[in-house]
Amino acid sequence: MERGKLKLIFSEIIEGYSLVTSKLFGDLKIKHINNFDAAKTDIKNHHYFEKAVEQGLPKREEKLKYLIKEKLWDPEKDKETDRLKDLLKGMNKTKSKLLLQVQIDAIRKEIEETEKKLASLLAEKEEIIGFTAEEYANRRINEYYMHVSVLNDKGGVLFKEDEFDELEQDQINEIMSVYAKNNEKFKNNVLKRIALADFFTNIFYLCDDNVFNFYGKPVINLTFHQIEIYSYGRYFKSILQNSEDKIPEHIAEDPDKLIEWAESSKNVKEVLEKSSVSDKDGAATSIVGATKEDLAKAGISQDEDVIDLSKKAQEQGGKLTMEDLMKLHGVK
Repeated sequence: MERGKLKLIFSEIIEGYSLVTSKLFGDLKIKHINNFDAAKTDIKNHHYFEKAVEQGLPKREEKLKYLIKEKLWDPEKDKETDRLKDLLKGMNKTKSKLLLQVQIDAIRKEIEETEKKLASLLAEKEEIIGFTAEEYANRRINEYYMHVSVLNDKGGVLFKEDEFDELEQDQINEIMSVYAKNNEKFKNNVLKRIALADFFTNIFYLCDDNVFNFYGKPVINLTFHQIEIYSYGRYFKSILQNSEDKIPEHIAEDPDKLIEWAESSKNVKEVLEKSSVSDKDGAATSIVGATKEDLAKAGISQDEDVIDLSKKAQEQGGKLTMEDLMKLHGVK
């Protein structure tokens, strides 16, 4: 996403609302949700859920037990879902500890494939479970969000809460579409990019890591977008400040690559510190499979600090003994 669009989204986050245009309703203002809005929805969600149960809609857990009893849902698929979730958790933990970029790229591909499998299983389950008391409550909460969020261009209520059921289907679809399309702008990857952009960091670094200094109001009054982007700002600031080595330009503006770079850089240094023999004569460092870029993360010059074992072997007649390797690493 280009810089201009990111800056516009940041402006909306600061103001706490977005301006949009609807074919049916004209110019609208979409208010960003805050903690007070969320608290009200929690209360209403409980109310709607209890109402649905009283009207005879089954609870999700009860519906699932029925489906299993009637052999309409295989519980083994739930076990597979849990397995995939655990697998993802493990792979992400492993990725955060890898040293080499080729390893990171490989496990990232495995993570993406596993996420697709998990999403497919979850979608299949939701389709079979169908309409429940929880689903009814969720739909009513979505309607409430439309009521408190989608306002007219003056900031007034577009329609009353009890008027939603009276709207025509095309009006409901239009409101939902406008709201969903606007929310697309505030996905995590977009907020992360804003947190690395100069128009954000230029003012963020002046607030002394104080959220009130940055927004001028208490945390409880902030929108979720404001809280999230501030958190990303602190996280990336920590990475940039604590990096002992120059971060490549193509990585510095890509949040996901920057996180991977910081994690692998830390891992490389930890490995080197554990195996360090720098206080011994003839000491040198080598990491099997490391590229020049991998070693640069730890501030290692490939030309100066890394032993070229192939070259050393040629000098020794094509073969290195254990004694030769020990000498190369400063072990006498």
